[in-house]
Amino acid sequence: MEARCQVKITEYENEPSVYLYSHWGADSIEDDVKDALKRRWRWSDYEYLTRIIYDVMVGDESGTETGYGISTSEHGDIEKLVEILPGQKVRIGKQEWTFEEYINQ
Repeated sequence: MEARCQVKITEYENEPSVYLYSHWGADSIEDDVKDALKRRWRWSDYEYLTRIIYDVMVGDESGTETGYGISTSEHGDIEKLVEILPGQKVRIGKQEWTFEEYINQ
C-alpha cells in the first residue's frame, strides 16, 4: 500500500518552496525529519538542511529510479505533509514547534 508524503521547505516568507516526496514514507516521515534535525547540522542554511533531510528520507535507497523525488509543488494525493518554515520551525497539520521543541518531544 502506498503512503505518499512530502516535506515542504520554505526558507523565506512569500518565496517559493521545495517539496521532498516519498511514495511510501508517510509512516516514518516525522521521524525522518526529527532524525535529520537531531544532527543539528545547518539549521540556518536551508540549502544544506534540505539535502540533509532528503538524505535521511532516502537512506539506503539513494540512486534508485523510483520512490523519492524533488518538486516545486505539492503532490495531489499525499497522506502527510511536514513543513519546515522560516525561523527554524516545523509544522504538521495545525501544530507548530521550533526545531528544538520538535526534536525534544
